[in-house]
Amino acid sequence: MTRHSAAQQLVEARQIAKDHGLKVIDCKTAPDKTDYVVYRVLPDGHDTRLGKRSSPQGLRKWVAKLANFH
Repeated sequence: MTRHSAAQQLVEARQIAKDHGLKVIDCKTAPDKTDYVVYRVLPDGHDTRLGKRSSPQGLRKWVAKLANFH
């Protein structure tokens, strides 16, 4: 099994999200800490917050689950 770096997992999570009508926003919570907030883009143009994750690994896994991506 190939392991991907945190940066690669973040790129994959953003691409999966974009392909499935979601978007990922970075929120700096401290100088060395970032939370990733996931939104679903609704047909009327509004965004609905679905939650957040604090690591790229957790974000990729969660976005894949939300998008039913295998």
